[in-house]
Amino acid sequence: MDSKQTGRKRTGLVVALALCCILAVGGVFAWFSAQDSKTNTFVQGNGVTEPEKKPDPTKPEGGGEGSTEDKKSDDKYITETEWNDNSAITPGAIVPKNPNVGIGKTSKDAYVFMEVENNLGANAYFVLGSNWAPVYGKATAYNGEYDVTISGDKKTRCYTSGLFVYVGDSKAVDETGMAMLKHDPKGVKDMYTGEAFNKVYTNSNFTLDANKTIEVKAYMAAASADGEDMTSQDVKNEIIAKANAWSESNPK
Repeated sequence: MDSKQTGRKRTGLVVALALCCILAVGGVFAWFSAQDSKTNTFVQGNGVTEPEKKPDPTKPEGGGEGSTEDKKSDDKYITETEWNDNSAITPGAIVPKNPNVGIGKTSKDAYVFMEVENNLGANAYFVLGSNWAPVYGKATAYNGEYDVTISGDKKTRCYTSGLFVYVGDSKAVDETGMAMLKHDPKGVKDMYTGEAFNKVYTNSNFTLDANKTIEVKAYMAAASADGEDMTSQDVKNEIIAKANAWSESNPK
């Protein structure tokens, strides 16, 4: 979500406060009246502020009181503490990569979506984190040879790309369990979703061609005004539709 703010103006109504007290003085009517007007200036407010600190490695889903390391200047909402630029990748590789979405200590609560654009191909995949779920019809499941360390339920959470949503600790299997990332009520620490995944795996058929990237993008939606109900299914459905449209409009 764009965090820049742009000005917008709305002119208030001119309100007649009083038209009263008609006095008869020598046949001439005197009218007492008062009027008032106010111009309110608005700014574009998404209310979602950037975190300042990296997530605590021991508790990646929270800001962590012990998290004192500043995030990189080019990080905004997405932080990766394990990724090393130009990491080598080969068939059968396991490469650390752990995108985590955060909000600042003064942020509004927000629904969080992540799009994973995998340009490495169908033979590179990841295991989706437990705090995340695929958006129906928008995620591509991995169907191939698994690394020996991946077994059981983890195999059902392997994807190559797609659109995913934060579900917190609900253990939801799709977007119907979407949850808001809550800000710190004490306003002292940043909060994070937890890692969307923590490694990229390749199978024995993997080849590295001209496209050498995996790109992750985040979309967040917060209430535009205090007290606005963001929990109704109608609102959730509208946000999901907006996230889908955002995903479709992203340059690929």
